[in-house]
Amino acid sequence: MSVNPFQADPHIVERLARIAPEVVQTIGHRAAAAIAANNDALGANMGGVLSAADAASLVAEFGLDGVRELMLLLLEPAKAYARPPISNFFVGAVGLEAQTGNLILGGNVEFPGTHLGTTLHGEGFVATRAFSRGTDLAAIAIGEAHPCAHCRQYLSEFAASRDLELIDPLGHVLTMAQLYPWPFDPDYLGERGAVAGLSNWPGLQLARSDLAVDVVPALLQAGARAYAPYSQCPGAVVLDLADGKRITGASIESVSFNPTIPPLQAALIDLLAHGYGYDDIREVTLGTVLAGHVDYARSTAELLDRVAPDADLTISGWTP
Repeated sequence: MSVNPFQADPHIVERLARIAPEVVQTIGHRAAAAIAANNDALGANMGGVLSAADAASLVAEFGLDGVRELMLLLLEPAKAYARPPISNFFVGAVGLEAQTGNLILGGNVEFPGTHLGTTLHGEGFVATRAFSRGTDLAAIAIGEAHPCAHCRQYLSEFAASRDLELIDPLGHVLTMAQLYPWPFDPDYLGERGAVAGLSNWPGLQLARSDLAVDVVPALLQAGARAYAPYSQCPGAVVLDLADGKRITGASIESVSFNPTIPPLQAALIDLLAHGYGYDDIREVTLGTVLAGHVDYARSTAELLDRVAPDADLTISGWTP
């Protein structure tokens, strides 16, 4: 058994205990309704996001002790984004965006029929959503503020992670620097880490010219967002959905290589965040460095065959 070396704040536990269960349920329903109202605004990438204004309204109406207490109360509703058909262990996570004050809800995702390394953890879901939205996380709420080593490594890849706060209903308020005081971080390989909103590959060029005209800008924009300082092989996908809408995803590498988030997993996070299912996917376009140090062609085809076997996959090589 592990031993917890950190002191929890009992006042946080006491405050949460004084909130009636029916009030917690009402807050969850109200938050879910506010998030659902934004899900249709796909262009704003607001899926699974509770706006700062809506969060402030809930805090004021129910007399909560700030947005962090609200985050703890939303951990149960956040489990609605989890898809764990293998373990049946549902994890919810809630992130606070540093730049906007918005809250991002997410959960763990598992993919039967392929290897366990494709699994997405709740913390990774929320951090990847923030990166795709061009924001950093100031805080993240989880059931217990001691993420697994995989998540600590992934979170440490982001340039702003040292000041990231992790909070839980047990009363812990910890920083990544406390949880992972001597990390193997990007600095070891001379990198500053993933910076939200940065165009990392503005000069990408596609190797094929027969892609649908409207797919090309979306693929290049997603590819430019990819964070691939170690392999120099950015990856991106475009998902075309049954209702005509479109979702993109970009790779996010780790200094330790694993955990890296491949582009399809990043796109599936946004898909689930916006309330879609895998069966909504009709066409997938992948941009990758064919025969490079990292080539996402085979892994994308394998996972896509498990989640959306009827979707068409088009692969285009490109040069960074």
